[in-house]
Parts: sequence; C-alpha cells; structure tokens
Amino acid sequence: MFASIQEAFGSDFMQHALLAGMAVGALCAYLGVYVVLKRIVFVGVALAEMSSAGVALALWTAGVLGLEMEEHNPLTMVGAVVLMLVGVLLFSVRWSARRVPPESTIGVGYAVAAAAGLLLMAHSAKGEAHVMQLLFGNILYVSVREIWEFLAAAAAVALVHLLFAKELLFVAFDPQTADAVGYRTRRWELLFYLTLGVTIAFAIRVAGVLLVFAMLVLPPVTALLLTRHLRRAFPVSAALGVLPVGIGLYLSYVRDVPSAACIVIVSFALLLAAGGLSLLRRA
Repeated sequence: MFASIQEAFGSDFMQHALLAGMAVGALCAYLGVYVVLKRIVFVGVALAEMSSAGVALALWTAGVLGLEMEEHNPLTMVGAVVLMLVGVLLFSVRWSARRVPPESTIGVGYAVAAAAGLLLMAHSAKGEAHVMQLLFGNILYVSVREIWEFLAAAAAVALVHLLFAKELLFVAFDPQTADAVGYRTRRWELLFYLTLGVTIAFAIRVAGVLLVFAMLVLPPVTALLLTRHLRRAFPVSAALGVLPVGIGLYLSYVRDVPSAACIVIVSFALLLAAGGLSLLRRA
C-alpha cells in the first residue's frame, strides 16, 4: 500500500530533507550545466572527495587533540573548505597541456584525496561509519542549522552567477575569444571553480558525495537533451534537480530504502525518458 503524500512528509525530518534536497538539487544541477559542457564532470567528484578528505582531516585532528567531534560539527566545515580551496587552485591552474593534460590533474587530486581520507578515517573509532556517511550521506538526518548554512552559501553562489552570468558563460565556452577581447579568463575560471567548490563543500555535509555528484551530472544531461538553447538549459536543469528529490524521498519512505539512492534512480529515469524523447524527435 502507498502512503499519502501528507503522511510521507508529515514529520519534521522529512520536511527538512525535502527542503535541503531541493536546494542542493537546484544549485548543483544549475552549475552542472557548466560542468557537463566544459567536460569537467570528474572535477565535481574530485572536489567532493577533497572536501570529504577535509572533513576526515578535521576529525583526525580532533582525535589527536583528544577532542570529541562528530562529522556534523561546524568545525568540520573548516576542513572541508580548506581542502576544497586547495582543489580549486589545483584545477583552475593551466598546467602544460602537452605534458600534463587537465584530466591527469583531476585524477591525481581525486586519488590522493580518497587515499588520504581513508588513512585519516582509519584512526577514528567510527572510521567506517564516517566514510559511509561522507560517501552516501543521509539527507534524512540533516539539521536545521546545516540547512541554513547551505542556503547561505547557495545564496552567495547564486548572487555571483546572477551578477556575472554573461562573463562566466563567455569565458567558459569561448575562452579564446574572451582572451582576445580583454577578459582575464584565468580570474573568471578561478571564480567559477570557487563557486563550484563552495557549493560542493557545503552540499556534501547535507547530502553526501553520491547525491551531490549525481545532481551535477544527471539533471544537466537531461536538460541538454530536452532543450536546444543553452540559456534555457540552466533553468530546466535546476528544475530537474528539484523534481527527483520529492519523488525519491516519497519512494524511499514507502519502500523503506536509502533516500539518496532513490533520488538518483528517479533522476536517471528522467534522463532515460528525455533520451527517448530526443530519439523520437530525430526519427
């Protein structure tokens, strides 16, 4: 038997999860259009992994100092942001393309961050639990404080993209022309990576690496299949980042299965539907 929507979302924790998931989905899906079209999909997962390693570093430091700290302690946010900034600097620098392709830098960052996170967590009494929490998250346990923290970060990121949308689009998709007309492309690239990194660092505390990475990829790909105009892809992608959250949370409540996995599968189902519609258009 299926529960009513009112019953499924009648409790505070489900309402908090819905609000947090919709906020994470909308912002990550919006930024994901840049990520997909710039072909830097794995920058998202690498930055997420580096942010996770930052949380692990904060927990390890607390253990060394004899302090009790859980992964939701505000101080863990400091570690996540610091390692995220390292990743932003690493990925935004233009290394020698001939000797060191950008994909190699991303791979190095991901591999080192993943290994460092595991090593640091190995010294924690709840190491395995911490790793699972960071990777898969549990949006059902998100607190009101964490929601407000993410909304504040999201508002700052949204303001930057609202004020500098033209510049960010120009530099992202036509850097040679932008350079020729006087845009300082490296600074704009750094600004984009900074907004992406801040979003990921705060989002993984709320939703976990799996859901954040999925929202950076699945809704944008779906939006690009549904629309032929780049500017329309951004709002469509944001909407497609919101829609699976409510459906996924409802199904996870009814079937008693992990919420993040349900949201990702619903988002993938929308992608398949969009792919089918795209094929019908071309037929």
